[in-house]
Amino acid sequence: MIETRGREVPLSYVVTLLVGVALGFVLARFGDFIGRYPVESTLVAVLIASVAVLAWACREMLHDLLRRDRPVAPETEPAPGPRLSAHRPPNGVRR
Repeated sequence: MIETRGREVPLSYVVTLLVGVALGFVLARFGDFIGRYPVESTLVAVLIASVAVLAWACREMLHDLLRRDRPVAPETEPAPGPRLSAHRPPNGVRR
């Protein structure tokens, strides 16, 4: 028998579908304006895409900043001593 399985749709497919529907709506609504001013329309589209990429990059950076896995030092281990000695040689050069 044929087994029926639910298939998950990748998020990129859904986003592509929604962008296509939005572009179709925009072209149907403002097609004559886009045809009359193609350079300005292209510049506005690039500006919108740039703002979207910038917003995504900011979201990713904040996500990385807030979800950074910081190692937790065990409480039973003693704190490490200072790496540099308090003694300084007479010529001032540390080795």
